[in-house]
Amino acid sequence: MSPRRGRRSGLVIRACLATLAAASVGAWLFADTYHRWHRADDADRPIRFAHFGSYEDFELWRDVIAEFERDHGGVRVKQEYVVGFDGRYHAKLNQQFMSGSEPDVALVQLGPFLSMADRFADLSDLRDADGADAFDATAMRAFHVDARQPALPIGGGPLLIYLNERCVARAQEDGQLSPGVPAYDWTTEEFVRFAKALTKDFDRDGVIDQYGFWLPRWVYYLPFSWSMESRFSQGTPPRWAFTDRAAIEALAFYQRLALKDAVCPRAADVPQLFQDTGFLTGRVAMCVNGPWFEPFLAKTKLAKSYRVLPIPRGAAGRATRVTWDGVGVSRRLSGRRAELARAFVVFLRSPSVQDRIGQTGKAIPARVSSWDAYRAAGSSRRRFLEAMRYARLQPRVARFDELDRAINRRLEMLIDPAEPITPKRCMIELRDDPAIREMFRAERHPQKQP
Repeated sequence: MSPRRGRRSGLVIRACLATLAAASVGAWLFADTYHRWHRADDADRPIRFAHFGSYEDFELWRDVIAEFERDHGGVRVKQEYVVGFDGRYHAKLNQQFMSGSEPDVALVQLGPFLSMADRFADLSDLRDADGADAFDATAMRAFHVDARQPALPIGGGPLLIYLNERCVARAQEDGQLSPGVPAYDWTTEEFVRFAKALTKDFDRDGVIDQYGFWLPRWVYYLPFSWSMESRFSQGTPPRWAFTDRAAIEALAFYQRLALKDAVCPRAADVPQLFQDTGFLTGRVAMCVNGPWFEPFLAKTKLAKSYRVLPIPRGAAGRATRVTWDGVGVSRRLSGRRAELARAFVVFLRSPSVQDRIGQTGKAIPARVSSWDAYRAAGSSRRRFLEAMRYARLQPRVARFDELDRAINRRLEMLIDPAEPITPKRCMIELRDDPAIREMFRAERHPQKQP
């Protein structure tokens, strides 16, 4: 072989090896992307179901998945679980949607739902198949968007007041001001008097040892706000309506609880203390929470030492906020995989699964016929079912997290012990907040400021 031909052969061999190496690296780098966009639509691959919550939630959905797989021979469901309720799950879900790697079926909370509603398939036919009265009307409305039903409700519940009865007993033993347990039908002024009677400096050292109430953030304060006739939004599309005298009165009551009556701990008073810990340890006698708090309390020393009370009545009567969790199907699915995902959603809303959700006590089932399963597990649960009659949905906006941050930031300024803003100033700053102005349709004729 001539030297020239040898060099040419060497070049060909090196080129082939370089091409093979590049192909190998490309296959390694882009295999997942290829399979994501060019995967076969078959029933052998598991349906991916994503959810959040506690370990008890993990166990619940694990057992439900096993039952579904038994009833649908050959179908598998992969459980994708994110621990907790602090927003990490929905942040991950948004990232998955943006990257095209979202689960086939996903549990969603009402707050973040609208920001991803267009990513889910329309399930209106599944809604209509159950009949008009099969599921709670408010729950169905929660996930209804522009004549579409991008998600269907699974379970939820309203907010009520939890009372630590051990705090009541300690306050009665103190003798200075002995609180009696309030009547079921109480007013906001009776609530304040009771909270003041529960707020105690037992050793008389000038430091409060037991507070009457945990001052909630905006979403958990909604029941009080509504009971005072205030509204945050109205109309379609929604317009920001928290601009009147009722809004100022709701903010003034919030400020009063923290500063004037001083029945609620502030961050400086109890550093690093959270609501649930404050309630469990007896530092705080009352807090606002939902049905999901009861199963947790059942495992603590307070299992038989608490009761559930309604939100007190204000000028507009009694009100409370209800929230729901729903389940949606990725709109990118088609063919057999879409059929299987929809079959799984139907199963999650079946009487047997809805009964199981009710039996856990963590949520009121969206299916009305399963409310008996929820009611049977505890006497205080009828309080939550009674509250469903007057419960309302929170304002639904696509950027709910921004709205939540904007309002909570102003509430912190409202109760700043060093330099609190006035309720009127708080209302005006909320009205003029850029994020809120973008989220809600601006009024053509702004109301005259009170």
